[in-house]
Amino acid sequence: MVALLFATPLFAQFSFPAMGGRSAAMGGAAVALGDEESAMHNIATLAKVDNIAVAASFRQGFMEEGMGCASFGGVVPVGFGAGALTFLHFGNADYNEQGVNLLYGIPIGQRIAMGVGFHYLHSGTSDPYYEPLNRMTFSLALRYAPTKAFSVGFRAFNPSAVVSDADASPRLPALLNLGLSYRLTERLLAVAEVEKDLQHLATLRFGVEYLFHEVYAFRVGVNTQPALYTFGFGLRKEHFGADIAAEFHSVLGLTPQLSLNYRF
Repeated sequence: MVALLFATPLFAQFSFPAMGGRSAAMGGAAVALGDEESAMHNIATLAKVDNIAVAASFRQGFMEEGMGCASFGGVVPVGFGAGALTFLHFGNADYNEQGVNLLYGIPIGQRIAMGVGFHYLHSGTSDPYYEPLNRMTFSLALRYAPTKAFSVGFRAFNPSAVVSDADASPRLPALLNLGLSYRLTERLLAVAEVEKDLQHLATLRFGVEYLFHEVYAFRVGVNTQPALYTFGFGLRKEHFGADIAAEFHSVLGLTPQLSLNYRF
């Protein structure tokens, strides 16, 4: 099984939309999926990886200049679980964010897996009066799959709520995600997820995926914060996968995304 490798973008003051075409097309729900696009959202997914893999993902926020994000990564099994290294870049010279993520997931029995990630985050701007931000933080994740059809995923990003300025308002969000994945039939999958940080209302995400002709998939979803409608398509071959997705905001417009992965 291929893992990960779509590093979540920092994306303007370190918010975290889905990076990876499959989850983006299903409303951004990713933490319970347990497949090649969910390991940054739930690092415990790495526990099941048994092949070296590489991946890349490209996203253009609302089709606006300076809102593009690209991520690249690779995963390597290490005997007990697997490790991954991912890189990402958002923005342009006027404002930009970068991240380096070191991830590791291990199995705990046959049904439970856990993961830990260490993240270096940087933001900068062309404004000489803006002080660049450099931070280190971590994340923890669990995934429980009692059956092949049902799974539960949990992630805590930056649980220590790193504080980076004098008035004690977190520049890095402390995010908690809880999600469910259930395969209704052999071809139909449903996912749901809730995300909560320290400063905003909870975000709800819902999506469905329908498989046809074994290697093709159609997906739709919705996200409540902000209100987004999503859809996309996917292709899976023995070693290669590709996904395209689009998120639509009623005011800001369309955000397209392309993801590619290859399993050796």
